Amino acid sequence: MSDRRLIVASLLVMACAVALPAQQDAAALAARRTLLKTRVDSLRAVVDAMEAASRDSVIGPEVRVGTLRVRTTALLHPAADEAVKQAVATARRVLGADADLLASRLQFTLREQRGSQRWSFFPTGATLGLRANDRITSVSLDAWLDGKAFPGFGISYPMDRAALSSDVLSVLERAAAAQLPAPIEPWLEGRMPLRPTTADFWPELYRSLATAGASSVRRCVAGERSLCRLALALDSLPGDRVAAWYSEADYPALARVSGDPTLRSRTFRSLSTDEQEDCTVRGQLDLCRRMLSQLPKESFFIPMPGVARASLARLALETGGLGAVERMRASDGASVGAQLSAAAGLPVDSLVGIWQQRVIAARPGSPLPNATFVLASMACIVVCGAWAARGQPWK
Repeated sequence: MSDRRLIVASLLVMACAVALPAQQDAAALAARRTLLKTRVDSLRAVVDAMEAASRDSVIGPEVRVGTLRVRTTALLHPAADEAVKQAVATARRVLGADADLLASRLQFTLREQRGSQRWSFFPTGATLGLRANDRITSVSLDAWLDGKAFPGFGISYPMDRAALSSDVLSVLERAAAAQLPAPIEPWLEGRMPLRPTTADFWPELYRSLATAGASSVRRCVAGERSLCRLALALDSLPGDRVAAWYSEADYPALARVSGDPTLRSRTFRSLSTDEQEDCTVRGQLDLCRRMLSQLPKESFFIPMPGVARASLARLALETGGLGAVERMRASDGASVGAQLSAAAGLPVDSLVGIWQQRVIAARPGSPLPNATFVLASMACIVVCGAWAARGQPWK
């Protein structure tokens, strides 16, 4: 009887040993199932939040602002509408009806730029949490003209509407310049001057030209009109650009900056450090000539700054009035001067003379005391000296 009991007890122990792991596995599976369900629910919440944010900042359908096509978000649309209208109105003062025609061929996209890592996940026990980095950091503006893309513009956020209008106008300037014939399009550096000049523009221009690194530019604002025409490269580019545009006193500074870094490094490798400094620091002209002669003529650009050239073109368009842009485009002149003359309806020498007079007239006043101040100061010194000579104490 005891043997039977022992056998039954053994069988019960064996059955329990098999059932216990099965119960433990079932409990682990149930816990795992609960954990996975919680994570799935969390991920669904994340997806819903991302879709909601995406709907808020989605690029809408194309809309018209005047004749210009714009795609943007609902948040940015009011600012885009205002900026485009201001830019086109500014362009219309120079281009006339062509501004609207040009705008009708342009397409803009204004979109929000958000944080570089928009969503991040972090564990919170058995669930996944969501941390949204959904703040708008900037706004990007892209433009196309007949399928040609223009470089994008970045605007900080909160957005300055004046900055947005300026960027839209920059696109219009590039698009308008792209329709100009050579050689004036590269002469204007690919920008039609559409912006009005400010009150401090001409004095600042005078300062920059009077202290320019090319003697031809400095002599231009000193009154030599023929040097203005030469420095502006209105007729053609001279064969020997260094001799035509620069004096020997300009050579050391010119040797430091001419050419791109690759060309300069090639030049510097052919000279020792002492020889380079003999030119650039100690001003030995023979070595400067040697350094400059090793650079191709394309290394020496038009010495008159781009802003000065743009102001001359702007003056030509203002002087020519209605139809000036059309005459500039239609001109078959072989030189920039001929094209500007056609736009202004004046001989190029007369146009340069008006521009030169405007620059010189904006020369800032001397910071030194005038004659009245000097006389008053001397009178005060004489009176004080006479009083002191009396030997009486000051009261």
